[in-house]
Amino acid sequence: MRRKLLLFLFIAFAVGAFARHPAGTVVGRWTGTWATAMQTPVKAFMPYNNRMSNRSVRQMVKVSAGGKVIRLQLSNIFSDKPVVVRSVYIAHALDSFRIEPKSARYLKFSGKDEVTIPAGRSLFSDALVFDLKPMETVAITINYLTAPRTPTVHMGSRTTSYILKGETTPETDFAHAFRYEKWFNIAALEVLGTGIRTFAIIGNSITDGKGSTTDQQNRWPDEMSFYLNGPMREAMMASEKNAGYKQWSVLNLGIGNNRVLSVGYGEPAKDRFDRDILEQHGVTDVIIFEAINDLGNSRDGVTTALSVIAQYRLMIQKCRRAHLRVWLATITPMKGAGYYSVNHEVGRRLINQWIRKQRDADGYLDFDLLMRNPTNTLALRPEWRLTDCLHPNALGYREMGRYAAEYFKSH
Repeated sequence: MRRKLLLFLFIAFAVGAFARHPAGTVVGRWTGTWATAMQTPVKAFMPYNNRMSNRSVRQMVKVSAGGKVIRLQLSNIFSDKPVVVRSVYIAHALDSFRIEPKSARYLKFSGKDEVTIPAGRSLFSDALVFDLKPMETVAITINYLTAPRTPTVHMGSRTTSYILKGETTPETDFAHAFRYEKWFNIAALEVLGTGIRTFAIIGNSITDGKGSTTDQQNRWPDEMSFYLNGPMREAMMASEKNAGYKQWSVLNLGIGNNRVLSVGYGEPAKDRFDRDILEQHGVTDVIIFEAINDLGNSRDGVTTALSVIAQYRLMIQKCRRAHLRVWLATITPMKGAGYYSVNHEVGRRLINQWIRKQRDADGYLDFDLLMRNPTNTLALRPEWRLTDCLHPNALGYREMGRYAAEYFKSH
C-alpha cells in the first residue's frame, strides 16, 4: 500500500516538463526515448487506403532509455480533419506483432480512453506507470473511431504496422492483419527520469534508414543507441564528458528525400527544425546531418552549398539560445549515384570543408571520412553501400552508429 501511495504521489507531481517534491527538488523531467518526424503521405509510397476510421493499428517502436513512468504524443498536424481515437494501449512486444497481454496498459487523455485530436494539432497522453526497459520494443495499438482521408504519418518506418478492422483488445490476434511499413499519428514516447543524455537528429533518408533491414531497427541512430546503452555503457559512464548520465537516448527525426532548403518529402529542414528538434523534450544534444538531397537536386552546387551553410548557422544559433550542444555531420560520398556530378561534388566539398573548419558548433561527425572508399574517395565503400551508391547498407549503418557512439564517449 505504501509503495502504491508513493508511486501515486510521484506521478501527481509530473506536471509540465518536470516532476518536483513539495520542497521543489527536481526528481525527474520528461525526456524523449523514441520519436519520429511527421509528414504528409505521398501516394506513390502509400498506395493503399490510408484512412483508419473504424480500424485498429498496432505499431512497434524500439526505445532508447527506460523508465517507470511514460507518456505518448499523438500528432495530427498535417491533416485537415480531426482524429477521434477510441483507445490506445501499450504493451511489451514478444515479436513483430505479438504482445504480452498481461503487460498491456491503456493510456488516458485527461482521464479518459477516448480523445479527439483537432486538425493541425498534437497532444500528449496522461502520465502512465509502465515498466519500460532500455532498448526494448513496445507495441502501441490505436483503436480509431474516425480518421482523415489524408492522415499524418511517417512513411519510412522500416517497421511493420498491423491493421485490423474494428476495435481490438490486448487479447486480439494480429497474425492475419494487413501489414504496412508506415507509422500513423505516433510522434514521440517519453519517460520521466533523470540522468539521460538525449540526442535529437535531423536528417534525410540516410538517417531515416533506407537500406536498413525491415523490423530489425538497424538504422545508424539505432546502432548508435545500441552501442551507447550496451557495449559502451560503462565506458560512457566513466567518461568525464558524461558525468552524471546513466542512460542515452537517440531520437531519429530523419525523413526520406528531405532537404534543407526546398520541398522534397516532409517540410524542409529549415522549416521543421523548431518543431521536430527544438520542441523535443529533454534534449541535450542536436545532430544536423542533411543536404545531400539539396545538392543532388541543385542546378548550382556552390550556390546551394552556401545557402545550406547559412541555414546551418541559423540552426546552430537556435541551439545556442536553447542551451543545447550541437554537432554537425559531413555529407557522405555519392559518386556512382544519380546525384553525382562535378558541380554537385564541388558543393559537397564546400559544405564538408566548412563543417571541418567552423567553430560555431561543438564538433562534427566525419561520416565522409568514415564511409569513403579508400581507393576512390568520392564514392562509398562498396561493402558498406547499396547498389544506388548513395545509401549505406545495414553493415554501413552499423559502422556509422558505432563510430558516432565512440565519438560521443569523449565529447
